[in-house]
Amino acid sequence: MTQRTEARFKVFSRSNATMFSTSEYNNVDFNEGGTYDTSTYEYTFENAGTYLMGYSYSKKSPLTNNNFIGASNLLLTRGDTTYTISHTRMNERVTNTTISNCFVYRFEVDDKLQIVSAGGQPKLNAYSYGGSSNNILNSWWGIKLNH
Repeated sequence: MTQRTEARFKVFSRSNATMFSTSEYNNVDFNEGGTYDTSTYEYTFENAGTYLMGYSYSKKSPLTNNNFIGASNLLLTRGDTTYTISHTRMNERVTNTTISNCFVYRFEVDDKLQIVSAGGQPKLNAYSYGGSSNNILNSWWGIKLNH
């Protein structure tokens, strides 16, 4: 009988910082079967398989009529090549809106994932969260579906 390999993680931020480049989810809620680096904000897969993944962030208030998007890319680095495997974008002129993305993808050992801003300066959260509250709106998470 083959032993089941667990692989799951959830990271989040209490900050309302603007994502100028990399999404700085700097708090680890749990991390099993992979490595999330809180200095590079990158997840490295230690177990190949099919994963259910999701992440969310907030859209910054529009400063001008032309500055109202909130977009991000999920980048996969496999070997020496980096791919955009998921993209989210909000084009509406609304403020403090949460944008979420969920998907299923097959990852290999040593694949690396990172979420980066793709325009419009999306934010990690609409507001900052202090103390030890678990009331966090936005996070990045994944769980291995097959064993």
